[in-house]
Amino acid sequence: MKILEDHRKIVGDKIVDEIIKEAEPLKGKYVSHINSTYYGGGVAEILDSLVYLMNEVGINAGWRLIKGSDDFFRITKLFHNGCQGAKINITPSMLELYEETIRRNAIFMHLEKSDVIIAHDPQVLPLISHYSKKQPWIWRCHIDITNPFPNLWDYFKKYINEYDEMIVSDKAYEKNDITIPQSIIMPSIDPLNEKNKELSLSEAEMILEKSGIGLNKPIISQISRFDYWKDPIGVIKAFEIARKKVDCQLVLLGNYASDDPEGHEMYLKTEERARELENVTVLVNVKNNNLIANALQTASKIVLQKSIREGFALTVSEALWKGTPVIGGRAGGIPNQIIEGKNGYLVENIGECAEKIIILMKDEKLRKEMGEFGKQYVKENFLITRHLLDYIRLLNRFFKS
Repeated sequence: MKILEDHRKIVGDKIVDEIIKEAEPLKGKYVSHINSTYYGGGVAEILDSLVYLMNEVGINAGWRLIKGSDDFFRITKLFHNGCQGAKINITPSMLELYEETIRRNAIFMHLEKSDVIIAHDPQVLPLISHYSKKQPWIWRCHIDITNPFPNLWDYFKKYINEYDEMIVSDKAYEKNDITIPQSIIMPSIDPLNEKNKELSLSEAEMILEKSGIGLNKPIISQISRFDYWKDPIGVIKAFEIARKKVDCQLVLLGNYASDDPEGHEMYLKTEERARELENVTVLVNVKNNNLIANALQTASKIVLQKSIREGFALTVSEALWKGTPVIGGRAGGIPNQIIEGKNGYLVENIGECAEKIIILMKDEKLRKEMGEFGKQYVKENFLITRHLLDYIRLLNRFFKS
């Protein structure tokens, strides 16, 4: 258990020993995780670490992907937006393609021998309808479903209620019209992966210089997928206001997930807006993206995550882990990570965001205090070892019942 043992020096013996002890009854159990992409976004990053650690403690955890056409992923992106409250037009032909794609995937997935199946997000939701259920099925929803579009939610409910349990990231996402048990498991970051391993400031600055990011002005950054809900245009507008009062530059680093066909369009809009201003850099799908993200979060004076809707936003915990204060939108799981005035600020509009940028940029002592509090807060709440233990306890509950 080399990787898990490496976590001892970060979280201590007590947590790691608990994980090993509580995982004992699950040794040899076959757990299948299913989602729609191996790259781009928090779900893939979490599974990359979580599935590996599950195997280290003796759980035979696998990770499978849904295969779909561009049209399928355009539809599931539309569904994603609808789950987060957007009004969408759902046509019979969309549902037909969505259901047929899942049916075809079910034929070659061969999940019958799995002891537990964990399906992640709406892309894979109907899979359960194609199997004679002989084991627990869990639907893990990573997105903000506080106020989903009613017609879409009515359609999804018939599938969700076939599962044995639904996992969400926040109590606000629990739904009264779901008949199965609902659990809360907050996402996490892996402090040992390339995106979060410790870098000195000099190392971070060297990486940024090699990537073409100048160090002539203090950096403010946002690292996230290019997505309407992440509000990159709003970030640029907030920077435009703040730079009149404080000397700084803005760096937007992002990618598009393979299951998000809207990402390229959002990137183009962001890049077009950025060209109108000086000292704004927009980077997309760069080589060594995770290492550059790490360096950027380490070297930035402030990290932004000005989301309008958000499932959780692991980029907040990533930045806090580097000791960098965060200004985030009051959306989704962000308020779980930002303690107002302690490790950052929560904002609801462009003006508030600009105001908080100015306050933090002018106060180095406050930034340092927030950074120290933020790193400790993440250590206590949002590391992968806690996440692994949450899953182990959930699985043990199924096998004890």
